[in-house]
Amino acid sequence: MMRKVRFVAVALGAFLAPALAVADVVWGAQWGSSGWEAAFAASGPWVAGWTAGSLFTEGAGVDAFVVNAAARPPQGWQSGWPGLERAYAVEALPDGYAWAGTVSAGAPDAMRAQTDGLLVRMTAEGAVAWRATVGGPLTDEARALAPAQAGGLYLAGQVEGRVYAPGAGGNDVFLTRFDTDGRELWGVQWGTDDDDYLTAAAPDGAGGVYLAGYSDVDEDCRRVSERGFVLHYGPNGELVWVYRWGFDAASRPVALAADGEGVWVLGQTDGSLYGAFGGGRDVFLLHLSAGGAPGAGVQWGSGEADLPHALVRAADGTLWVAGATAGALFGPSAGGFDAFAARLDASGRPQTGWQTGTPARDEALALALTPEGVLVAGLSYGDLFGANAGQADAWGALLRLP
Repeated sequence: MMRKVRFVAVALGAFLAPALAVADVVWGAQWGSSGWEAAFAASGPWVAGWTAGSLFTEGAGVDAFVVNAAARPPQGWQSGWPGLERAYAVEALPDGYAWAGTVSAGAPDAMRAQTDGLLVRMTAEGAVAWRATVGGPLTDEARALAPAQAGGLYLAGQVEGRVYAPGAGGNDVFLTRFDTDGRELWGVQWGTDDDDYLTAAAPDGAGGVYLAGYSDVDEDCRRVSERGFVLHYGPNGELVWVYRWGFDAASRPVALAADGEGVWVLGQTDGSLYGAFGGGRDVFLLHLSAGGAPGAGVQWGSGEADLPHALVRAADGTLWVAGATAGALFGPSAGGFDAFAARLDASGRPQTGWQTGTPARDEALALALTPEGVLVAGLSYGDLFGANAGQADAWGALLRLP
């Protein structure tokens, strides 16, 4: 059952660079409890994340939540199952949605529990249709979802040790194909001798799927860099190609958007990966062809730390990005980190941008395109779209950028 969310309507974005057109904020909502909340994913009207409090129903440790942002006011659902559930991905479906993350039932300390990857299929009314898990005896997490062309879903994340194959070392990436009824069709595992973390998945348009993530590269027990990777899998779990980079500067891919000719990769770097380094962390974008060949990458930033988190591609080919900035990326900084969203040109550089925040930390972690505009969501430690309920609150906003 979906519950109502605190709703605050606002009229206009306040923090924008004069050279960029102002974004209309159609509505903004902030929801929280005395615990910790954040919204990590968006798809269609659905926004998903997790709460350590009683957000929409009585909390039971750490719970996943999903908000229907299209409802007026927005309607929220909370898992409320014993133990731990965190939602990191959500996928809108014709008759509801699916969300994915982590689960650990009955753990004495939910915040430090060993977990399995979790996939939950929901009806539009908020009822659970089915649940499925992936994992072994150690800590395993699902981080991304993608629709399968023949029906069903791809679930991706990282595992410790052997799940589908002997562990290559530390964390490995996994990919599992489920049918529409939640039956596991196949699963594969990939890794290097470093810790490998999965951050994103996107369908390739031909039945397969792209995955992205990064390896924490260690030498003599010392972290050296983040080395990015993109994997391309076919519809039967066959590995088509692997692209890795970040030998001279950190490369942490965070999001993917396929375009029929290949895939766009959004990420962050701490060096001169595709141009002059601005400082802190910069945003980068790279296009890989369907065969895995890299195009010309671009990088940009404010001079302070800029942390991209989400990327979507519109039907007309327009790219949108969202994240957090510690600088004056699209307007004056409000303090700490501000949330931002931007429309990009064909090369991957900002064309129109929006920045907003409070003196505390605010981040945009999720992005989705809807018929009404651009849906952005994330976390705030301040009073971004209402009074903060305690610690971090989740939030969502609908933007219209020219």
